[in-house]
Amino acid sequence: MMSWLDIAGMQLIVGFFLIAGVSNLTKARIADHIGRMRTLDTPFPAALFWLGIALQFGGCALIELDWHPAVGVGCLIVFTVGATAIFHRFWQKGDPVQRNFSRLTLLGNTGILGGLLLLLERLR
Repeated sequence: MMSWLDIAGMQLIVGFFLIAGVSNLTKARIADHIGRMRTLDTPFPAALFWLGIALQFGGCALIELDWHPAVGVGCLIVFTVGATAIFHRFWQKGDPVQRNFSRLTLLGNTGILGGLLLLLERLR
């Protein structure tokens, strides 16, 4: 049985991924992400973008429906690690402001990954 704190934490994590996912589904954001992936030499950028979206929304759905929620958390972990590895290679940024922003985002994603690992442990 999950406590109200466990449920609140889980809902905040899912809410974060849902809001972030929906905000990335505008025509401009899709083009921007795929374009940046292309400039970063990511193989199959369009396919990987849509795979990321599927992992993001699929993982949230599995958690919310309480149907294999640990698999859903696994989807969000794979998404977070992959997106961070693609977009937040701060050491490659020439501009100090962009380098710092990317470093902070990588660190934030590391914290999100920690929350996902705690949730995965709780769901086991």
